[in-house]
Amino acid sequence: MDEQELISRSQSGDIQAFNDLVELYQRQVYNLALRMLGSAETAEDATQDTFVSAYRAIAGFRGGSFKAWILRIAANSC
Repeated sequence: MDEQELISRSQSGDIQAFNDLVELYQRQVYNLALRMLGSAETAEDATQDTFVSAYRAIAGFRGGSFKAWILRIAANSC
């Protein structure tokens, strides 16, 4: 399944599709948070907060780069 399909399904309420997106991006989000925060534990919390925020906002995702969108949420979370 490609990223765009996962996004569309997530926007329709498919939790498994969103979980698949989490699996695709969790390492990148964590690495960004770790670089910004300098603490593994705090980075883990920020990563979790990022995906909770993204889940709540996925319906409003208007297209473009999902990676840029999720990393922006992560940076704001930090």
